Amino acid sequence: MVESAVAASNEQLARVYASSHWAHTRHVFQSIVPDPNNYTHLALVGIALFFIIRIAVSVARGPGADYFIMDKVRRQAVATKRTFTPRELSEFNGKDESTPVYLAIRGIVYDVSKSRHMYGPQGPYCNFAGRDASRGLALSAFDESVLTDLDAPIDPLEGLEKSEQASLDEWIEFFSGKYTPIGTLVEPPVESKKDQ
Repeated sequence: MVESAVAASNEQLARVYASSHWAHTRHVFQSIVPDPNNYTHLALVGIALFFIIRIAVSVARGPGADYFIMDKVRRQAVATKRTFTPRELSEFNGKDESTPVYLAIRGIVYDVSKSRHMYGPQGPYCNFAGRDASRGLALSAFDESVLTDLDAPIDPLEGLEKSEQASLDEWIEFFSGKYTPIGTLVEPPVESKKDQ
């Protein structure tokens, strides 16, 4: 009796599988997967699905979701409450191998020592080591002309266009995901400005 029920169940599943919808789906997958020449098509389908899912997730989050994420990054907790003036931060520029390499973005100081090859003296971003890199990253400009003087007030980042602000937000998201925030960038006390 059990054997006849199993056979009937298998027969019913075979009929469903053979129906036009299932047969078409099976045909599509068989045409993509088994032929090695179609792995390119499979990769393209995978990439397309990735972007479709990514768009669906961003739509599900609702308008302003990206701004909400960036607000969380801006309020990111800093592990140690050390503060750096621009001049103090400049001591961590990677020229001394025994000191860590730091840089600041929008007031948050990150330890980028694990990428010394990028931010150290011979690296492509060496001008940002020990400095506030905010304007340079926003403008995608990597020369010294975008850096503020060490004794000048911290750059308020005024005059940036929306696309430049968006670029800076992307950099902040990248840095907060890869590097450890170790402090904040602050204006030097008024007395020390007069002393220098």
